[in-house]
Amino acid sequence: MTDDKRAKRAARELAAREGISYTAARRLLAETEDHQEQRDPEPPLTRTAAHVCPEGCDGSGHVGVACWAWRPQDVRGTVAWAIRRSAELPGGRAEQLAERGERPKTQAERWSHFHGWEARWLLALVFAMLADQEPDVLPDRARLRAAVEAGDAAAIEEVMDPLDRAAARLMTKEADRWWREVKPRLDAYAADVAADIRYPNTWHEVEHYAARDRLVERWRTAWEPVRNDNGYMDAPGVMWVAPKGWLDMVLVDRHGGFEPHTRVRLVDGRPAVVYAVEWGEAGPPLAYRVRELVPGNHGNEGRLVPRIGEDGLLAPAADCRPYAPDSTDLIRQP
Repeated sequence: MTDDKRAKRAARELAAREGISYTAARRLLAETEDHQEQRDPEPPLTRTAAHVCPEGCDGSGHVGVACWAWRPQDVRGTVAWAIRRSAELPGGRAEQLAERGERPKTQAERWSHFHGWEARWLLALVFAMLADQEPDVLPDRARLRAAVEAGDAAAIEEVMDPLDRAAARLMTKEADRWWREVKPRLDAYAADVAADIRYPNTWHEVEHYAARDRLVERWRTAWEPVRNDNGYMDAPGVMWVAPKGWLDMVLVDRHGGFEPHTRVRLVDGRPAVVYAVEWGEAGPPLAYRVRELVPGNHGNEGRLVPRIGEDGLLAPAADCRPYAPDSTDLIRQP
């Protein structure tokens, strides 16, 4: 969140609390800030080394200045832009996963495919939260640097696997779990970021805090009603279903299994379609959330369609087999 937005929000809260005008609240806060600056001036930024430091640098080669920690965007030369972006956290990685998940596979999908591209910022926010709260899932910096400098996309995917898995386990397509667990956790993280008063020491930290604050501000504004161009109020909310699908597709491609929207046959013979994938800390999928396929009606007779009105059944991975058409599937059960 920028300083200007912080000041405006603080002024609105003070005006509502004290029963004074917004202008008076801004003037009162400005006077308070002037006194605070006189008592406690902001510390200056520490100078940064002129070149990228090697991993494990102890600072002995540039006494008096901070290390220039390596970042994927520091790589130059023949490394493809998409490879560098897939290693940048949080925004670059989220952008590349969204691009893979939303890329139309056929010409027809360019017009009929559902696009959730705008939800990429939500996945970036999840990555930022996991980086702050669960640093153990972050990629090893030395391995990531070697993979990016070599232009090895497969190695980048391997080193990013723990983070992708953590995000896939957190995100969900179940409405009840989203409102009960995931959204409250993101709300709490947004509140923690807003209350974070740490001052950045280097310009690298300035960039990191600014990117994190922009994501948190986007999260806050997403839950405020907005008047659209037609004069109507758009309902607040985010497209929280899309990032889970992108993560499942990437992990299935890496570890095997059934992608979302793949038809399967359950162990009892019922046809179903994969809705979401459940992951453990390692290995292939543990289970699938599936929707049972039933004969269609109301214009789609002769076709199998997912049963509507539920988040699906949770089926162990061992109970899901590849789907093979069967004429009995189209016989409506009593």
